[in-house]
Amino acid sequence: MTTPVAPERPAHLAISRVTRLLSEVRLATLAVALVSAVVGGTADLADLWVVLLAVPFSVVPALTWDTRGAALSRSGILLACDLVTTVLVLLALSSEIMTVYAAATVALLGVVVGARLALVMAVAIAMTLAYSAGVEASGATWLVALTGAVGVTAMAWAGAALGRSLRTQDEVAQQAAFAQARRAATLERVRIARDLHDTAAGDLAGATMLSGTLVERLEREGVSERTLTIARQLDSACRAAHLDTRTALGELRRAGGQPLDELLDVCRRWGRDTGVAVDLDLDPAYAEVEPELAGDVRAMVLELLENVRRHAAARHVDVVVTLGGGTLVLTVDDDGCGMADDAVPEALASDGHFGLLGLEERAGSRGGRVERAPAPRGGLRTRVTLPLVPDEVEVR
Repeated sequence: MTTPVAPERPAHLAISRVTRLLSEVRLATLAVALVSAVVGGTADLADLWVVLLAVPFSVVPALTWDTRGAALSRSGILLACDLVTTVLVLLALSSEIMTVYAAATVALLGVVVGARLALVMAVAIAMTLAYSAGVEASGATWLVALTGAVGVTAMAWAGAALGRSLRTQDEVAQQAAFAQARRAATLERVRIARDLHDTAAGDLAGATMLSGTLVERLEREGVSERTLTIARQLDSACRAAHLDTRTALGELRRAGGQPLDELLDVCRRWGRDTGVAVDLDLDPAYAEVEPELAGDVRAMVLELLENVRRHAAARHVDVVVTLGGGTLVLTVDDDGCGMADDAVPEALASDGHFGLLGLEERAGSRGGRVERAPAPRGGLRTRVTLPLVPDEVEVR
């Protein structure tokens, strides 16, 4: 069971609801203002064309923000065109309700692009609104128009603050969901480990004891060497299966701790169970690697150690993890019998040994590579190189 990884959610989705709402407000305001102008006899054909030109700048965000929001919010041309059409509409439909259109526009700009750019664009809209409302008025009417223009400009600040708040809330919600998923995965691992311990692990422990007793009894009774060989192979298989089960239980019981502690625990438990000395040299920066990469490194170390146990007949293993230049390098050296030059993972897999092939596939899935060479002390050196940044990964 893999550890859940924090999902990458596009930032524009956090403001999708308020973006659609403000776009719909603009559409409704345009419709009301246009109907009012037509009924009052103050609208002409040019005003109608201006309104039709402005409609797509509200319809498109309202209908497609979830899929196109990221592109729309980054397009300076579209934002400039929206500003121009807003100014033209305010000049064409000079009624009180257009203050609502202006306020919704600057609030929308604040939500989408932030306070600085929204304020610059809001100044032009506010000046147009003030001119449109007070061009034929004087005195107190001008004061009301100016106050409305200032209020519209302030909506840019309000929209920007709302956008920041929505993005923050969305990020917090994602982290909470991620933490809940990690907790659920941990609880599931613990449940599986408990069930495995109560069933297969207990049966294997009993089988190991019985196979050992069987070998001792057959040795005392002086049976044929062929029968003894089969009994010893059975005993060895039971012990290997029991050790594998204990290793799997340890992995399942892991509760999402720190990467350094997890790797230390893997090496310590493996050394204790096998009696082979393990020296671990960890780069302190390994504590900051992302959980998914740490999980892969842990699995690779365990697979390499298990290969040492099964095939190398080693007495000492060195495990080194270093970070630098955007990559993580895992090196495992042993002082065992080494590997034949023609022993490639694919050939071993055809004989039922899938560990090294799985190691190659795991490294390849992260855009990494595996290299093998003779170790300084006569055994095998395995070096795994993995990129640290997910964007650099190329699945092979």
